[in-house]
Amino acid sequence: MLSLRAFPAVLALGLTLAACQSVEKKAETDQAQVLSDSALVCSATAEVEKALEQVDDLTPASTVADAEAAGASLKKALAKLDEAEAELQTSQWKEYRDQVAIYEKFVGQVRQNKSMTLEDAAQQLKAKVAPVLAAREQLAETTACIDVENLTNSEDEASRDKSKDEGPDKADSE
Repeated sequence: MLSLRAFPAVLALGLTLAACQSVEKKAETDQAQVLSDSALVCSATAEVEKALEQVDDLTPASTVADAEAAGASLKKALAKLDEAEAELQTSQWKEYRDQVAIYEKFVGQVRQNKSMTLEDAAQQLKAKVAPVLAAREQLAETTACIDVENLTNSEDEASRDKSKDEGPDKADSE
């Protein structure tokens, strides 16, 4: 039987091992969630296309009820698309954080191996950073990060350009 002194150490070791395993397991779960959420976005996009076709099919002979039904269908499809995109964004952030955590864990392991050469460490780290970069790239595709200061300046310039309807600067801005 374990002594009471050894119990906290065994418990801490067990929790540490569980935490190490859970990072990889969580990453797998989050990757699966990204795929699932991507499928939801695709499905929602198809519903929006179908709703747009209903709107496009309206003719002067269509009734107000037909137009309202098409508009309601489009509104519902757009709401579903917004929700699916938000879920996808959330799952991509989770996957990215998981990949960073796995990489940081590996960096800690490399640091502890004092006999490893710098070249070996660099090669191993380069191989392990690939999933982090892939998750970051995937996240960047759906995340629009803009510099507020630059946006404000470009909006000011755009409004000045619009005030000059006809001028020599118009050709330069196109």
